[in-house]
Amino acid sequence: MKTVIVELQGQPLEFTLDSDTRKWAPVDAARRGHLPEGEFPLIALADGKRYELYSDGTFGEVEL
Repeated sequence: MKTVIVELQGQPLEFTLDSDTRKWAPVDAARRGHLPEGEFPLIALADGKRYELYSDGTFGEVEL
């Protein structure tokens, strides 16, 4: 599991990324329903990688 931070509408949001299932989850579970569809993919940069969080709950990663 890895935790990343995404800035959405000026607010930092924390997400956990499960590399085994390729799924993401907000650290604050109540936030998941408040993420506007039009904001996806959410982008996070961490440890030399770019993570794209998709609206279906999955994510992709790319080496920078």
